[in-house]
Amino acid sequence: MPHDEETKNSRAWFKDPDTDPSKPRGRQDGGLFGWTVLILLLIGVAIFCWIGSFYVFGHPEKPLSYDILSKLKKIEPPKRFELTAAPRGEFLRAPEIMERYAAMRPRQLERTNEVLLRNYLRNFKPCDGLVPYVLGTFNILDSFELTGDDFFPSGVVALAQSKENPNLLIEQVFCSDKRMVPTLHRTLLTGLDIDLKRENELAAVINIERLNDGRIKLTTVSILYPSYEAATADGTFNLDPPEQLNVQAGLPVIDLPRQRDADSKYDHFRRKARLAGKEEKPSQLADTKSRLMRVEKPLATDEPQPTPAPTPIATPEPRVAVALPVEKPVEVRAALPVSEATPPVPVSPVTALPATPVNPLPAATPTQVAEAKPTPSPSPKAIVAGNSRNWQTYEAGRMPRGRLLGVTDISSIAKRGTGGDRVYLQGNFEVTAAGSDRAVLRSPRRAGNVRVIVQYPEGMAPPADGTSVARDERRPFQVLDVRESTGGQINVYVREVTRP
Repeated sequence: MPHDEETKNSRAWFKDPDTDPSKPRGRQDGGLFGWTVLILLLIGVAIFCWIGSFYVFGHPEKPLSYDILSKLKKIEPPKRFELTAAPRGEFLRAPEIMERYAAMRPRQLERTNEVLLRNYLRNFKPCDGLVPYVLGTFNILDSFELTGDDFFPSGVVALAQSKENPNLLIEQVFCSDKRMVPTLHRTLLTGLDIDLKRENELAAVINIERLNDGRIKLTTVSILYPSYEAATADGTFNLDPPEQLNVQAGLPVIDLPRQRDADSKYDHFRRKARLAGKEEKPSQLADTKSRLMRVEKPLATDEPQPTPAPTPIATPEPRVAVALPVEKPVEVRAALPVSEATPPVPVSPVTALPATPVNPLPAATPTQVAEAKPTPSPSPKAIVAGNSRNWQTYEAGRMPRGRLLGVTDISSIAKRGTGGDRVYLQGNFEVTAAGSDRAVLRSPRRAGNVRVIVQYPEGMAPPADGTSVARDERRPFQVLDVRESTGGQINVYVREVTRP
């Protein structure tokens, strides 16, 4: 008996647990199956996250994707482009727009809108194809203030009709700070014209809609976000890129009820124009003093770049005033104060020849100037900005009221800005560089390291290089912008607003 019991115990010791009938088999298989399912689920989640991340980053125009990217700070807000750094595009007028988009099917329009909005939200990096820009003149039907419920949370949107093809509408978005909205809203009146040109306003298309009556409506935004001036206002106001977009609201900005209100208001306006005998030019009924005047701001550079002296401008005189090296200092007549009744006395340029001494001009109080040296004049690369040279000019002493500053006061403007006020600049200057429509001026004593870049209107030639310019309170320059570079150089961008 002891031997049999020992044999039985030894068999139990070497018994395979998988073949043990006393242990349930289903419990072991269930554990393995559960782990298999869990691993497969984790693999599926990983694949979903991988594909989902590609979709979110690849489709920021979707509201959910935009919200995720915004919370993760993986998408930048729309930015302001300079004219020379704008994305490549094609400029389309009304006939070309109608030919391209009027025949598109709903699905084609949907895909096109996705690409257009995606490019805009990405700041056109990367850009799928060329950016379509709108050209032409459009007559405003009505304007509406933008709120937080709209795609663009602040500013004004103007609904306008093409003068080339009445079946083409645009809703031009003017994004701005809330403080500028009342002025913008009062200025964008029914009947006024919006001129979209390639030189100074790149109106990019971000959405296309076909209305029930067959008309095509485009949503356009000027990616330059230019500055404007209203003739009835005391200062200038700027358009600014939106800091945040409400993609959930969708496009177009103007919905069907507001579209009907705009059409009704414009029809009433046309009836008034017909009764007034101005059917052909209804925009004449609007207040011409409330027109928007675009302010062209030159581009600034941080470091001046030496350039060769510009070619002198041809004049009827046999001699052209040019800065030449001289052996002795040249005496020039100082700027005289100008009274209210006496117009400003122009300062005559002095031509100095190396071999012949030049006699000083007669003056009450002659001053000495430093010896002229052939040093290159700094010329910012934006002495090239917009090509528009049309703005309102005034008789001497009859320009709108504003703050009058001297060269020594400019540094304070560079630090705290103009605050939206109209600012004028007076003083005595020397021309250090001149072009076809612009000139670079310096104070004779280089006060405050200030450089003044002046733009002149159509029909007015800038002074020649080396001449002197004196401006008082009757004929000051209007200040457009003041920028200070990292090296302490202050660039003041002004324009001529008084007639000679």
